[in-house]
Order: sequence, then C-alpha cells, then structure tokens
Amino acid sequence: MSNEWNNSVWSCFSPVQACLMSCFCPCMLYGKQAERLDDPGLKEGRNVNGDCCLYLLASCCGLNWVLQMMKRRDMREKFGIDGSVGEDCILSCCCSCCVLVQQEKELDAQMRRFQTVGSAGYQPPPAMAYNPGGGYEPGTAVSPGVGVEAQGQK
Repeated sequence: MSNEWNNSVWSCFSPVQACLMSCFCPCMLYGKQAERLDDPGLKEGRNVNGDCCLYLLASCCGLNWVLQMMKRRDMREKFGIDGSVGEDCILSCCCSCCVLVQQEKELDAQMRRFQTVGSAGYQPPPAMAYNPGGGYEPGTAVSPGVGVEAQGQK
C-alpha cells in the first residue's frame, strides 16, 4: 500500500470533467465517491444517491466540509495513506473542490491497482496428501486408501 496520495491536492485541474463537477456539482461528485469507496472495483458510481443528498443538505448549513473531511479520513484509512484529521479538516474546509478532485483521482488509481491484483482470479491452494511417516505435505497428490491402515479402518 502507498503511504502518500497518488496525486497532489493542487493538481486539481485535470481531468477537466472532475474539476468542473467539483466546482459546480460537488454533491454529485461526493455521492459518486462515497459509492466507489465502498467498492473500489467500481469504475462509475451513481452520482445521485443518499450521500449526494446528505452533502446537499449539509451545504445549505455550510457544513459540507465536515462530511468531506470524514470521507477523506475514511479513504486514508482504507488505502493506508499518511495524514491527519487536522490536515483533512483544513483542506476540506479551505480547498473542498481540490480535495474532491484528489479523492476522485485516488479512487481511480486504487481501482486500477485493485483490477491488476484481481486479474489473476482465484488460485486454489496446492492439494494436500497424508504422509504416514510425517503428516501432510503440500503439493503432493492424494492417493485413495493412503493413511487408512494407520487408522485401522481397512
């Protein structure tokens, strides 16, 4: 796991779509990120959901940065990124648009990492066989009837 964000909070002008969305419809970008945080393999989350509505309501009271700070902390903890609650608080309060773009880029990077790790699919463990003299040995084939004599059931 990385100990740093994959992108700086100040590289918020790219991609343009995320930049514009964070400025003009931050609640929708926040809702999408909340859904993607639950499932990192999800490329596109729904923009309008419960988190989006909660962010919109919090924005009416001027408290949207609190939700954003908590989501940033959740993201840091989930992906093992260094930082502090104080830093999350200051950035979310003062630079909320840039923080939203940084989080979107981080989710994209984690999604790519998740897909790379998961591309091999399920790999079953090697078979185990009973060795009468020394227990089980991984990677050896199981033969019918081996070990039954030791139990007196043959």
